[in-house]
Amino acid sequence: MALHRLVIFTLSLCLLAACDDSSKAQQREVAAKEATQNTSSEKVENFQKQNVNDKSTIQAMIIDGAKKKLPLLIDQATLLTEVSTKSNTFIYHYEVKGIPVSVIDTNYWQKNMKKTIQVQYCKDDDKMKVFREFFPEGSTYNYFVDNKLVYSHTITPAECH
Repeated sequence: MALHRLVIFTLSLCLLAACDDSSKAQQREVAAKEATQNTSSEKVENFQKQNVNDKSTIQAMIIDGAKKKLPLLIDQATLLTEVSTKSNTFIYHYEVKGIPVSVIDTNYWQKNMKKTIQVQYCKDDDKMKVFREFFPEGSTYNYFVDNKLVYSHTITPAECH
């Protein structure tokens, strides 16, 4: 279980920050130590009851790890403010400033966003392969301006060629 937590913790940090530094090694050690110290008979019993194919526990760990990094400034116009999951889908909530809704509504902007999302989501590296395995229904990217949803795109593993 400690190994799973360590893997998920590392995965979530890498997915959000897309970088690795020496401070993360220390964080992984702390997470592994806490996991072994917090084992109780109740936790073991709950683990034994869990379905082999139930991804919800790991999904929750990924979401919790990701939330610890928020808010995360993506670029000068985009702030990732929230992540969640629903029906095996990872959901991103972005706040956009400085890009008029009239631009976001254009076919050109939306086509470019879909391409950018696909390139990132469909990366052929081990981290993204594992991520797609834990969220088999894909990821939804929601973009808000003044708390109003102005653009949403869902991508699934089937769209990765």
